[in-house]
Amino acid sequence: MSERVGEKQATATATARAANAATADKSPPLPEATQRQPALETRHAVLRYTTLRLALFLAALVVVWGIAVVFHMDLGSQLSRLTLLAVSLLLSSAASFIVLSKQRDAMSAGIVARTQRLGRKFDDAASFEDEE
Repeated sequence: MSERVGEKQATATATARAANAATADKSPPLPEATQRQPALETRHAVLRYTTLRLALFLAALVVVWGIAVVFHMDLGSQLSRLTLLAVSLLLSSAASFIVLSKQRDAMSAGIVARTQRLGRKFDDAASFEDEE
């Protein structure tokens, strides 16, 4: 029985070395800190984009509310407040599409990199299970 276990370990080790050799030809291994960096950047990019979207919405809300006050519009009814929020949402969405394109691209690039990295981890785990 111990011979079978030893054979399986030797086969797994040989397969892992072959996989590492094939990967080494494609690109040099990255330091572990560099491999973790995109996940950190992704979180910051998502946080940055979300915060800026919220700030744009609040700025649009203040501007629309200010216009309503200047023109003496009735803000007492619930429908007028809802309309105020809807107009602010539309304005901030249009503004964020134009103004935040760089932050949106950085966020999506980080998310794509993370999903590719997770996909590789799942593929590696599946191939390791298939070898057993």
